Amino acid sequence: MTFRDPSVAQEKKNCIESEQAVREEAIKQWSSFLPADRTHCVNETTMGGLSSYTELITCLEMARDVRALRAEAAASSRAAATRARSSPSTPSVQPAPVEPASGATSPNAPPTVERDSALKELERAKADAQNATALEALARKLADAEAALQRAKEEAGRATNEAQRAKADAQAARESEAVAKRKLADAEAARTAAEGREQACQSAKPGFGARLRKWFGRSNPKNP
Repeated sequence: MTFRDPSVAQEKKNCIESEQAVREEAIKQWSSFLPADRTHCVNETTMGGLSSYTELITCLEMARDVRALRAEAAASSRAAATRARSSPSTPSVQPAPVEPASGATSPNAPPTVERDSALKELERAKADAQNATALEALARKLADAEAALQRAKEEAGRATNEAQRAKADAQAARESEAVAKRKLADAEAARTAAEGREQACQSAKPGFGARLRKWFGRSNPKNP
């Protein structure tokens, strides 16, 4: 007996499609990540065994963002030190904004880039939460399916036991019926034999009486 929940298959299909989409995105952005970050994230996500592309790209993006934030903080510190050493009469020359590399945040990135980075991080966190919720729901459905399968197995076992008991009862009933038939046949045979003996006795009685009368008639003298 098999138990199949179509919703479980749909959840599995959605998970596979999501992982495939994340894999394609990771392939597109792979060259934009530093080799050190790639090595670290691959080792980190495969440390416990199998991993997902979602975990890999999340680790890479977090490493890139942390590196960018550190670079921005270091640049701010250097700029503050430079302004402190500069003469008050000497106007400070602000460096021209540098266009950030593909997927990386420049130390002097404008607020728009920072806002976009924060939005991306928020979207990633939201996607991670959705994936976690979907996996949790899938785990619950799998647990429910296993419990339903176990209940079905138990019910099938009980039905099998009941069928075996019914078969045994039917066999006992057939045996009892055979014994009753044999007893009835024996009783019928005994009755027939008794009737035969009774008929034989009844048929023998008149002949015996006639012989007695005849014998007594010979023994007694005739009256004058």
